[in-house]
Amino acid sequence: MDFIDQRIYNNGGNFYLQIPKFCPQCGAVNNPVTNILSRQSVKTSDENELIISASHYCNACNKAHFTIQVESSGSSYLAKTVYPETQPSLLPEEIHRLSPRFVKIYGDSEAAEQRGATELAGTGYRSALEILIKDYALKYIETDKEQVAKLSLSSAIEKYFSGDSFNAAEVVRILGNDYTHWVQQYDFNLSQLKAYLDIFVGYIKMQVMLKDPIVSKRKN
Repeated sequence: MDFIDQRIYNNGGNFYLQIPKFCPQCGAVNNPVTNILSRQSVKTSDENELIISASHYCNACNKAHFTIQVESSGSSYLAKTVYPETQPSLLPEEIHRLSPRFVKIYGDSEAAEQRGATELAGTGYRSALEILIKDYALKYIETDKEQVAKLSLSSAIEKYFSGDSFNAAEVVRILGNDYTHWVQQYDFNLSQLKAYLDIFVGYIKMQVMLKDPIVSKRKN
């Protein structure tokens, strides 16, 4: 997790706390309202250390995250513990509107990945892909929900996509499926699967923007 310094004014003086660069709750660039919850001296080994616990209220998602910080020098502190401990990606607003369940599964998979549970993350990203594809198809291509629901992921990719978007989705499908097999067929890193999924997410964002432009179409 990357950190930045935030200047805090408390009890008549300024000091600096480390905060996550991006909100652990929503992934937005972090500029929270910080409140000091406690400040006390704690004896560790042969010395006393000044420890601060703080809450950080994100202006983007209206949720708080928390840190425990230890004085490093003078008025500066280093974050030793962050809750939540994961760092979600900030997905496009177009994707949030189109497929809230994709966003949830993607976030859960990313949390698993950051905790080292790569097997769960791999299958989760594959499931997230299927949700996104079917939500997209139902909104912009198919009118029959049952028709969309009965398609396998492989069939849905083949039916609704071609070219580069097809290739990106196929990589995620194949590598995601590999996590469910007893013997894996491919030698790859989870980061490679996720990179192709992010490419596909970018394509879907572009399609949503083009199909639902922010200005009205010309009538003349």
